Amino acid sequence: MAAAVSRRRFLGGSLGLAGATLLAACGTGTATTQTTASTPVPAGGAAVSTAPTPRPSAAASTAASAVPAASAAPAASTAASTVGSLPGRLIEIDYWHRSTGDAAKAFETLAADFNKQYEGKIKVTPGAQGSIADLNKKVRAAAAGGGLPGALMADDYDVTQYAYSKIIVDLEPYLGDPQQGFSAEQRADFLPSQINRHKLAIYNNQMMAFPQGFSAFATYWNVDALQKAGLSGPPKTWREFPDHVRAIAKANPGMAGWFIGGAGDRFISSMLTAGVDWLSADGKTTNFDRPEAVEIMTWWKQLYDEKLLDIPKESARDLFVAQKSAYFMDSSGNAVGFANLVKDFRWDVAMPPQGAAGGTVTETYGPVNVIPKTDAEKKLAGWLWLKWLSTPAPLASWVAATSYFPSTKSAAEGPALKEFYAKNVPAAKALREIAPNARILAPSPALTQVRGQIVADAVNQVLLGQLAPDAGVKKMKAEADKAVRETL
Repeated sequence: MAAAVSRRRFLGGSLGLAGATLLAACGTGTATTQTTASTPVPAGGAAVSTAPTPRPSAAASTAASAVPAASAAPAASTAASTVGSLPGRLIEIDYWHRSTGDAAKAFETLAADFNKQYEGKIKVTPGAQGSIADLNKKVRAAAAGGGLPGALMADDYDVTQYAYSKIIVDLEPYLGDPQQGFSAEQRADFLPSQINRHKLAIYNNQMMAFPQGFSAFATYWNVDALQKAGLSGPPKTWREFPDHVRAIAKANPGMAGWFIGGAGDRFISSMLTAGVDWLSADGKTTNFDRPEAVEIMTWWKQLYDEKLLDIPKESARDLFVAQKSAYFMDSSGNAVGFANLVKDFRWDVAMPPQGAAGGTVTETYGPVNVIPKTDAEKKLAGWLWLKWLSTPAPLASWVAATSYFPSTKSAAEGPALKEFYAKNVPAAKALREIAPNARILAPSPALTQVRGQIVADAVNQVLLGQLAPDAGVKKMKAEADKAVRETL
């Protein structure tokens, strides 16, 4: 593996997820961090109905073993396993995650179904560990003092840190195992962008994470507000966006353009969709000196001064629902929730604006799963749990509970999700138009600090008038480059 962050430094170092300069001095909020192959779906689109949105029951997961496309049963082979087999006794493991609400309840139901199928062999106990930062802190503490679970959820930037700190294992031996892995047909069922999401050169092409569902950076807008301004939809490029929201505000007094839920996250997502990843191709420096970064920072400041853009203390999502802003840009997983929450106006969802040079790209959001370094039996039990979660019925249940995109074709095309998408036009549209264009940010162990602290602080200082946009970007570049160098 390439040069790694020292395990001691990772386990003891601050991740800086909460580090951001307050905007409270000017009566506005802290920049918080929220995190945050085409698949056939039913036709649909246009403005969305406000009728309540039904979800398939998570209980459908009990049928998983009957579905052949990605069955939980071992791939047929007479070759010996390289990862071992379950002992003749019960193996108990924990599964740590950061889910809440319906998603956390879904894990309880899924674990109960899995435990029935593996009765006397494996017992999985899922446990919610709080926020992304809370889960990461618990993993660091367990890695230092013992007690890592059999499997755990991780966000993309967590995976890179865990891999470089050598506390998770390569999953390729499990996927390719003749007894415990997948057949070629089963493996081909996964979307390439998801099965290979963390099979990267930075890990010497080892597979450090396994997919479940995913979401993406998406644009939501108030259709009625845009129509009042004579606009049929969002602009195609970010360069058009400032004048676009000015027109909306003029036609809708008291309505802002865009409330941002997480300065660092959204700035880097905006850069990516403008055509520039945050990290250079060689992984040694950042791209915050690119003209696109200064351009974004400049119009953010302009719209902030005009009270058309803000990073509020309140939930940006709730303010959109309350018609305080024309736009909400965040996870595509909000689509089904909005169908139930939004009653007073029409709304729609699509890809974010893009760069002036063209292109169609957005950022992949949503967690993946990893297996920590523990004993062989716990690792195998953890793998079998993750493998089972990817089978069609459990995956369909998870998609219904989270509004994430499915990572396999068989789940997307199965009866449960066909019904789900037929009744959920915005979710179907997002799957059809956004999911195929989603990709992860360039991985680096420094990304958590860069997006959660360095970029967020620079954005806040610019918005408060403490730094000019070009000075803010220069500060961002210098500090982010230093953070990246320290990981090499």
